[in-house]
Amino acid sequence: MQQTIYQELTSEEILPGYPRYRVHQGRIEMARLEGRGEHQTVRYVPLSNFACLIRREVRRTDGVQDELLFEIEGQGADGPLPRVRVRSSEFAAMNWPIREWGARAIVAPGQSNRDHLRAAIQHLSDPEQTTVYAHTGWIRRGTEWVYLHAGGGIGPGGSVGGLEVDLPPELAGFALPQPPEGKAELAALQTLVGLLEVAPRRVTWPLLLYALGAVIEHPMGSLYLAGHTGARKTSVSMLVQALWGHTQPHPPTNWEGTANALEALAFAAKDALLLVDDYAPTGHEGKQKELQAKASRILRNQGNGVGRARMRSDGTMQPERAPRGSLLITGEDLPPGHSVRARCLVLELIPGEVNLEALSRMQREVHRLSLALSAWVRWLAGRLEGVRKQVRLRAAERRSAYPAEHGRTTDAVARLHAVWEVVRAYWTEIGLIDEAQAAALESEITGVLQAVAGMQAGYQQDADPTQRFIPLLLGLFSSRRAHLGNRLYAEEPPLDAERWGWLWQPTANVWAPQGPQVGWVDEQGIYLEPTTAYAALNRLAMESGEPLPTPRTLWKRLGERGLIRSQERGGRVRYGVGVRIQGVTRDVLHIPGGILANSPNSPNTANNNVPDEEKPVGKNQPVGSNFSPNSPSEEAGYEVQV
Repeated sequence: MQQTIYQELTSEEILPGYPRYRVHQGRIEMARLEGRGEHQTVRYVPLSNFACLIRREVRRTDGVQDELLFEIEGQGADGPLPRVRVRSSEFAAMNWPIREWGARAIVAPGQSNRDHLRAAIQHLSDPEQTTVYAHTGWIRRGTEWVYLHAGGGIGPGGSVGGLEVDLPPELAGFALPQPPEGKAELAALQTLVGLLEVAPRRVTWPLLLYALGAVIEHPMGSLYLAGHTGARKTSVSMLVQALWGHTQPHPPTNWEGTANALEALAFAAKDALLLVDDYAPTGHEGKQKELQAKASRILRNQGNGVGRARMRSDGTMQPERAPRGSLLITGEDLPPGHSVRARCLVLELIPGEVNLEALSRMQREVHRLSLALSAWVRWLAGRLEGVRKQVRLRAAERRSAYPAEHGRTTDAVARLHAVWEVVRAYWTEIGLIDEAQAAALESEITGVLQAVAGMQAGYQQDADPTQRFIPLLLGLFSSRRAHLGNRLYAEEPPLDAERWGWLWQPTANVWAPQGPQVGWVDEQGIYLEPTTAYAALNRLAMESGEPLPTPRTLWKRLGERGLIRSQERGGRVRYGVGVRIQGVTRDVLHIPGGILANSPNSPNTANNNVPDEEKPVGKNQPVGSNFSPNSPSEEAGYEVQV
């Protein structure tokens, strides 16, 4: 409490010598006129049993929207009251004293007294004005770039004074030290390079480059470190998070947080790395779906660089709060969804791969990692705009070196290589490596990133609906949840009936269909009824944790992959074909027999041409060994239906 609170404070006078408001005997009082003319007098009535002043007007900005706060300190009968911050929007209601200071703070009854108390506080105060930043990352201050962290800011000349940063509690540890210089800077960077020895280079190089690239600008994607429990993925990730000064024994956040809370942290952690730990969907099915939906929302927003649109109560739009940093995710499982996985660069850590000796050494020196990052930030501050342009340009130029099944993988890996080129320039400039060492590292990193790009296809194919379609379809029949009928004869089961969802009833000496009928089968393949087949397939897919896309999208993708027949008519590609089924033409989805013969669930025998080193890919082969390859095909007579 400053001394002015104890003194007699006054506002402008209501009569000569009588101020309208005053602080007297530790409380705020208001002048009240009594009488008339020559007999008019002034009597003071208390508005509260405490005195308080607005010391600072704080404009708190998150980089998108500003909020005005009043920083208030007070004095009560029992002594000083703690300094508090009150939103300007709620200051006038005067409900905040009892909320902030409890029952000791008494406001005189009556709305008029509340209004006067609000006016009195404003009249008696002469607040300073200041700006408080509610995010990390780069801001433009005059002609220089300054990087904000929990402890202030770093510019081209090192630490910058006069900055106040107020971060969420989860990010309160994101404080960088004064950037080192000379030998101290080289020593800090040598500690940073030690991170590469903690785990295989296919893991540590992408982790390090992704973290260093987080300071440059927001990447369109996340880094996902997967592994079984006990693989030490969290321990390794915590070392990377420690670059920002977070040395607490637990990650800044995890997937137990709500989606809104995770969105807010991803927004506040601008130009920084945020570790979201332990994606492990277990337990009740409802909990699994809730976690999957949360992960899908966060990872899509990160990959697309957008946030959720929101409206205010008055119907106007709020500013969008998109993720502005880099997300490092750890988990025992990968989130479902082909497009979600495509927005992550997946690294896998196998139990036993972590070098425990190197891990322990790095954990003992963990405080030195933030020194390395602060030096990196200072170096970037003097050339940030040029570096950003260089990374974008070089990432586009390096795409051809990293072909991948999905374009987002190519973009992500090419960006890591572009970040490496900036890091190499920095390390060479300060003398950490020479040209020969830089060339050797260039070759090593290129090989690592090419291997990482190559591995992404497997992670994405597991969630690709076109890859899952045939196993799901065969699973319907093997689990007796659906069956196929005979395309030619309604009263007979198809050949190889057991394979198509029929069960032999020995007591009746007949084949009995199991589950709903989703289509028909003959020598030329399978003919699915689109509506019933999709309903049964999607139910099974949802039980496995990954629902299928809409029918229109699914059929389109299957047609593009050649898994169902398609034909162009009238300038449009159609995937429904007209086939005579038991004497009636029906719109169906035709899966050629060769597709089923080459499916992963079919054995590699002489009767089905699974592609391997000796046998090429077969086309339009029989569905099974009981089907004759010489059966007439004209009855299929498929044609496109509009």
